Amino acid sequence: MTKVIMYLAESGAVLAFFYLLYVLVLKRETFFNLNRFFLLGILVFSIVFPFMSFDSSPAKIPLLEQQVQEISKFRISYYDAMARWEFENFREKPLAGGKEYVESEATFNWADFGIKAFLTLYIIGVALCLSRIAVGFYRLWRMTVIYPKENVDGLKVVRLANPVAPFSFLNYVFVHQDTVVSPEFEQILAHEKVHVQQRHSFDLIFVQFLASFLWFNPLIWKLIKSLKATHEYIADEKIMNSGYSLVEYQTMLLSQLISNNSNGLVHNFNLSFIKKRIAMMKNNKSGRSGKIKVAMAVLATVLSSVIFIQCNSGIDEQVSSPAGTKVEEVAVGVNLPVLPATRYKFEGKVNDVLNLSVKDGKITINGKYYELDEVKQVVEDANLPHEGVIIASIDKDQQMGFVRDVIWELRRADKRKLLFLGQTDTGEKVEVAMLLPPTPENTIKFNYPPLPDTEKMIASGKLDPLRVNFGESSEYNMKQKVYDFVMEHVKKNSPDYLVVAKYDDEALYKDYLSNFLNTQEAFRQIYQAKAQEVFGKDYYDMEKEEFATVRKSIPMNIVVNDENG
Repeated sequence: MTKVIMYLAESGAVLAFFYLLYVLVLKRETFFNLNRFFLLGILVFSIVFPFMSFDSSPAKIPLLEQQVQEISKFRISYYDAMARWEFENFREKPLAGGKEYVESEATFNWADFGIKAFLTLYIIGVALCLSRIAVGFYRLWRMTVIYPKENVDGLKVVRLANPVAPFSFLNYVFVHQDTVVSPEFEQILAHEKVHVQQRHSFDLIFVQFLASFLWFNPLIWKLIKSLKATHEYIADEKIMNSGYSLVEYQTMLLSQLISNNSNGLVHNFNLSFIKKRIAMMKNNKSGRSGKIKVAMAVLATVLSSVIFIQCNSGIDEQVSSPAGTKVEEVAVGVNLPVLPATRYKFEGKVNDVLNLSVKDGKITINGKYYELDEVKQVVEDANLPHEGVIIASIDKDQQMGFVRDVIWELRRADKRKLLFLGQTDTGEKVEVAMLLPPTPENTIKFNYPPLPDTEKMIASGKLDPLRVNFGESSEYNMKQKVYDFVMEHVKKNSPDYLVVAKYDDEALYKDYLSNFLNTQEAFRQIYQAKAQEVFGKDYYDMEKEEFATVRKSIPMNIVVNDENG
């Protein structure tokens, strides 16, 4: 959902940038046709640009290199800020201060509520705007059916019974019946014919439709107003170039100030302030200085567009891994740990992932080998968004000392959402999700909440610890041990407990991951019983609110430390 919000924010920001350029440079110039297509162009570009990228190294464009890097950094920073709202990607959340840890305390998720409320309001706004367009079409259609019409000079003139300012739509011209026999009708018809020939109605249909999806941005409505004004300037210019008297034409404009039609799909004859239109008629054509300003504005538009699109290439250089990817496809050549089958399935997004594998002390990321000291830089250069996931395929016989070092480099790069892969004895994939804590440096850098000192809390008696060793052989009955410990606290309605695990450097990854998974499964076994008791349904079939209720008093408090603590 945050991607939708970020798309809307980016689209609005780009539109604001180019529309400001129009207001400052082009609006006062008399290149009306250029202004028309500029306004249409910047609207289209603002909508499609987030999806655009091209493979061109910024180093090949020295003039743009610094701008691309700075904008890319800025975009990554706000993507990360928004992504932190989506910690629901993992059902296990951080609490304590070990090297790896998992915790979930079910509280009301204001961030999730805020995002959903925004999207609900946005959808309502879109629906209202589209309904307004539909009503506008219906009213125009009804007018063509109810009122008499005739063909005049290739146009269908609809004679309205009520006094209104003349307006046109597609091939129709709507005028008061008395206006048809007035001396001004010839000039009115000539004016509206320009709108019809220039297909201005199609412009308005197009922008009104797009504006329905950007309704919250006040600039989109200003742009529509500017586009309508530009249409009027074009029609006025055509009339003046056709030989009509300037004074008579201006007098006719003033005489037609009857009402202001509110249908956004049509060209009202008195749409723009008449004073501005008359002033524009009197302006001299833009000369050499105007052409220079326009040329500079067009150049700035092109260069800015290239920069914006180039920035996308950095953001979009992510490797996708579909949720149904088979183990063999993710971890070629890696002997994954054999784990018990579980019903847990990762519920986060895997549209943006990095595939990391470790075997025999060698690291590959997306299929390429890297040294340990290169991992941090490689991960950072990948521009993986904050909600992105590291899919870790680690050989079952890899020693945990090296695994710990790899995980530390991921934490240094602030990429902490890991999905460890295992397999059952029949070869089916098993997923083990983990959210790592930030490093002390990144806690300060990214303004994360400070991590509690769990050992101090244990020493003070605030937490009751169960100390276990994840480096023990998988025959070690971890699941039962954790289950019995947590159930003692459940019976006392006490959430003040903590599973504190350790491992040493020589421990094998297969034992570590098996014990870690069994610890999680102990909690899930308790949650399953609680779900049946409270809601009478399966734990994995619950809605998010029900899920939070079940886990509210039974947080999954797990801290994992290496032998050095």
